Amino acid sequence: MKLSTKSRYALEGMLYLAVFGNEKLLSIKELSSGIQVSAAYMEQIFFSLKKAGLVSTIRGAKGGFVLNQPEDEITVGKIIRAMEGNMVPVECVSSLSACKSKVRSSCISRNVWVRISAAISDTADSLTLRELKEKYIAENGGRS
Repeated sequence: MKLSTKSRYALEGMLYLAVFGNEKLLSIKELSSGIQVSAAYMEQIFFSLKKAGLVSTIRGAKGGFVLNQPEDEITVGKIIRAMEGNMVPVECVSSLSACKSKVRSSCISRNVWVRISAAISDTADSLTLRELKEKYIAENGGRS
C-alpha cells in the first residue's frame, strides 16, 4: 500500500493546525507556508479534510481553519481515510470480487492481506493528533 503525498501533507497540516493553531483560525496561506507546500495543493487537501468533518472553516479576512473535533478523537487513520478512502494493501481485502486470480476460485493469499490491512488500520487508528502534538512539543523543548 502506497499512500499519496496528499495523506502525508494532510497529516502534517493537521498536526501544524493542532500545534500552532491553539484553537485559533489558521489560513491556507499560514498552513501552506508552515509545511512548505503550495497554497493550491493545501486548499485541495483541507477541502477533503473539511468534507470528512475533521476541520471547519470560517470565511472572511480573519477566517481560516480550525479543528472540528477534539485532538484525542482525530486519529491518523481518520486523516488518511479522508485522503485515500479505505486503507487496504490490495483490493481483495475489501471486496472478494476484486480478486484478480484467474486460476483459482479464491485468493490463496487473501488472509495475509487481511491481517496486514488490520495491522495498518489498528496502528493508524491508535495514533491521535493529541499524542502526536504532545510528542512534537516534547521533542522541541516545549516550544510550539
